[in-house]
Amino acid sequence: MKDPTVTVVVPAYQRLRYLQEALPSALNQTYRDFELIISDDGSSDEIARYAASLGDSRIRYRRNGENLGVAMNNFAAFSEAKGKYIASLHDDDIWESGFLEALVPPLEADDEMTVAFCDHHVIDAQSRLTPRLADQGSRFYKRHLLKPGRHQPFLKPAVVDLAIPMVMGAVFRKSILEGAVYPKRIGGSYDHWLAYLAVKDGGAVYYVPQRLSRYRIHGNSGTALRGVRNLRDAIYVRRKFLDDANLVPYRESIRNGLGVLYGKMALYYLSRHSFRRGRIFLKQAFSLMNRPKNMLALAVNAILSLGKRKAG
Repeated sequence: MKDPTVTVVVPAYQRLRYLQEALPSALNQTYRDFELIISDDGSSDEIARYAASLGDSRIRYRRNGENLGVAMNNFAAFSEAKGKYIASLHDDDIWESGFLEALVPPLEADDEMTVAFCDHHVIDAQSRLTPRLADQGSRFYKRHLLKPGRHQPFLKPAVVDLAIPMVMGAVFRKSILEGAVYPKRIGGSYDHWLAYLAVKDGGAVYYVPQRLSRYRIHGNSGTALRGVRNLRDAIYVRRKFLDDANLVPYRESIRNGLGVLYGKMALYYLSRHSFRRGRIFLKQAFSLMNRPKNMLALAVNAILSLGKRKAG
């Protein structure tokens, strides 16, 4: 039996309610040549039972012997992928039925193409669409400025603007992982690291502006629960970006983005009355920032935080 063209990886962690929406959205794709790996990082018997109950031969269930965290849970599944392309779908997100059908053909047609991606909806905990947040996301990550189709090179949009939604809105060539460094410390920023791996050597990308996936925002998401750890992960990844000679033309933008992250760390500690740590991160933030609007916003928020501290 020939290997599937695509491996769909669904990292799971004790969220059966949402997984029961995510998995059907993957299994009901109009494009059918794929396998699906459920990578369970929570050792959940109910998830194993649910996967078995679906009776779909395309599903492979795997369970980690210990909790690996989001980055390494994904990587463990990536390492077992049989397809030449990989698509990640988090257990709380959803694909439209034509997701793979839109994104796989551009990769098949062009050997230089490393990733194909789309825009996405935003949904809440009850799976309701929130168009305002989706529009804000498209603008924030500057996807609204991208022309449909092929782009090469794509370093700045991928690494500075973070335009590629790798966790639920992209299909990438498995070969980008061959010989690549995949540090455990990338943690919650593993998606940004994957985007970097896809474009760092000049690979082409393909953009589909239609919203073909649904990114869920809710209180039990990894983004919400990991909080300051996500900020540390993002700082680590951007520090690694600064070490890449290919990114020298964008170094000032990366430094400014890094400064914004340090600023968020500073505000986090100031809000918790940890003045010494907050001051350390503020100093780092201002030493890196080079855009007046970011510096002004941080200064105002820091003053407000200090004012609340004195009032308390």
